Amino acid sequence: MTGFTDRPQDGVARSVEARLRAALDLGDLDELRALYERLGRPRVEVPRLAEEVRAAIVHAYVPVCGERSDPRWRVEALLTEPPPPVDSAERLGRAWAVLAELGVNPWAPMPCGLYHDEGGGNYDVIVHDNDRDDPDHPGELYVSQLGLFVNGDDWDDRYRVAFTEAGFQWIDQRTGGALVTGLQVRYFGEWTELHIDTLLFLWQD
Repeated sequence: MTGFTDRPQDGVARSVEARLRAALDLGDLDELRALYERLGRPRVEVPRLAEEVRAAIVHAYVPVCGERSDPRWRVEALLTEPPPPVDSAERLGRAWAVLAELGVNPWAPMPCGLYHDEGGGNYDVIVHDNDRDDPDHPGELYVSQLGLFVNGDDWDDRYRVAFTEAGFQWIDQRTGGALVTGLQVRYFGEWTELHIDTLLFLWQD
């Protein structure tokens, strides 16, 4: 687990953060919006963080983030529109149907807390057959509750292709492995920075 660290910053970056933090403290949304525009809409750039995924993470985590989080995240959450809600039954039904079409006998979806027999989080699990002929290690599909984001058996490209065609974003190791810097999230009792895949598929007891 990667902990929060102070990032090297030049004077310009420190000045931007300080001005945004001061405007946030004043609580004047109109003044904050004007400053944000004058500064060129500054934001924390994260490699491989797609805009749809970014919006989901921003509006799920920034409202409850740690106080040492970069103020640019807080401003972005305040001044951008949240993504449209995704109906839970539709999301899970669509994912289940993709697996059924692949012929892998999916089980009923279950919340990650039930799957782990404790705790909770923000994704559901659909257990299914796979081609490894090992009944003790079935396939697992993880379906995020933050949007149409899934990951699972990426050793088989059939899953990636089928879910992409069904409108999901497949979060593989490369896509999900980028660290979302400057955003402190409460995780197993500590405030820390997390990777994209952990934020989209988060479980803790």
